[in-house]
Amino acid sequence: MKKRLVIFSSILFLFGSNSLKAQKIEIEPWKYNINIELIDSTLLINLSIKATKAEAGQKEFLLFNRYIQIKEALLDEAPLKYIRSNDTLYFEPVRNEITLSMQYEIPCSVKGYSKVVASYGDSTYAYPVLFDAGQIFCERFNKWYPVLYDNFSDYDVTITVPKGHKVFSYFPEIDCKYIAEEVVYTYHYYDEDFPFFITPTGIFQQHKEVQHNNTTYAFYFLPRARRLVYVSDNKPVFVSDIKQIDSLLSESINRSIAAIDWYNANLWHKEIKTLSFVETDILGLGAGLGNFILMDRMLMNMEAIEKYALSHELSHIWLGIHTAYLAKGKFFMGESVPEYVNLLFYESWAGNDAFEKAIQDKINLTLFEVPFYAVPFERVLNQRKGNAQADEIIYHKGVAFVHEFQKMIGKDKLLKIIRETYSVPNHFVTLKDFENNIKANDCWNEYLKLYAIDL
Repeated sequence: MKKRLVIFSSILFLFGSNSLKAQKIEIEPWKYNINIELIDSTLLINLSIKATKAEAGQKEFLLFNRYIQIKEALLDEAPLKYIRSNDTLYFEPVRNEITLSMQYEIPCSVKGYSKVVASYGDSTYAYPVLFDAGQIFCERFNKWYPVLYDNFSDYDVTITVPKGHKVFSYFPEIDCKYIAEEVVYTYHYYDEDFPFFITPTGIFQQHKEVQHNNTTYAFYFLPRARRLVYVSDNKPVFVSDIKQIDSLLSESINRSIAAIDWYNANLWHKEIKTLSFVETDILGLGAGLGNFILMDRMLMNMEAIEKYALSHELSHIWLGIHTAYLAKGKFFMGESVPEYVNLLFYESWAGNDAFEKAIQDKINLTLFEVPFYAVPFERVLNQRKGNAQADEIIYHKGVAFVHEFQKMIGKDKLLKIIRETYSVPNHFVTLKDFENNIKANDCWNEYLKLYAIDL
C-alpha cells in the first residue's frame, strides 16, 4: 500500500476477505491451537497442530521463520526430528494422524531511538515486529507461526495481554475475558495470515464510534496538542487550536466512511460489523487489515487525507490482501490495481481534473528530486519490494499502466474485470485470474499493448 504519503502501507499485505479456504478440500483441515502471551516485551508461543497426512510416506512441511529458535518441538509426544531451510520446516510423520506441539519466543525489545524494532528475515525480506510506546504489530502470520501456506486450516487463537492493553485483529474476536491482571482474547479463523496489533488502551484519550448503515466504525485517536495539516515549501504546518484539530479528525472520519460507501457501490457489498481505525505511534505504517485500519500519526493530517491515504488502506479490504502475487513478493495485483481503484474514488469527490493531475504526477514521477526513468509493463508485473525505487514502481508506475489499460477499454469494463477477478469467495487472486477475465471480456488485444509501452 505507497506514494509519497501512502508509501507506508503494509502489505500486506494485507489483505480483505473474512474467510479463506482452499476451494477443493480432499482431506480434513489441519487443526491449530495457538496461544500467544505478551510478557515483558516478549511474545511467548505455545501451539498444537493436529493433522492427517494426505498420502503415505509424505514429508510434511510448514512455513516458519528460520531465525526463530524453537525451545521445544514434539511429534506425538516424542522429540520432533526436523530440518529447516529457507524459512521452511520439514519433518517426516510416522503415523497417519499426528499431533505436533511447539514452544518458542519472539523477543520484541531491541531498542533504537524512540521506537523499538525486532526483526527476523528470510532469504529475501525482513518481517519485523514493530512497536513504539509499547505498541506491537505482528504483520505476517505465516512467518511467525508455522503454517501451511495457501491451504485449508482451522485455527483457534488466544492472545493474552496485561490488563490495560487491547488487541486489534484481522478476524473478529469470539470472546474477551478479564482474568486477574490479564485480558484473554479468543479468535477462530481459516487463513494463513492473522495480523494483530497490541496496544495500551490508556494512550487513546479520544475515542469516537459512528454507526453508519449496518457498520459500527470505532476511531481510536492519539491525544495530540498539535497536529500536522500539510507541508508547504518543505516545511510542516501545524495547528494547535482544538476546533481545527477536531475538524481534521472529523474529516478523516467522513472521508473514510465515504470511501467505504463508494467501494460497496462500485465493487461489491461487504458485510462489515465493526471496523476500527487505530492511530499509532509506529512510524511509517499504514495498513488495511480486515477488521482494523492502522495509520501512522504522520498520515493523520489533511494533506494525507486529501491525497487519499486513508482510502487506499480501505481498498485492501476489497482488493489486494489475498493475492498470490503478494505471496511471491510481487505487488501489481495487491497494490497497483487497488491504488488505481482508490484513485477512481478520489475522482468521485475531487473531480476529473484532480484525477488526471494525480495520474500525470505518477507518470512524471520524480525520485529524490530527479525525474524518474521510464519502465516497461513487464518490469512492473515482476517488481519486488525492497527499496524506495521499487516502491515507486509499484505505487506509481504500476498505477499509470492500469490507467493506460482503462483508457483503452473504459472505466465500466475495467471495474467489471476487477469485480470478476477479486470477488471470488475463498480464493487467492492471481495474475492469471486477472488475465483470464480480461480475455473473457474481449480485452486481450488491448492488454497486450501494455507490453509495448514504457511509462
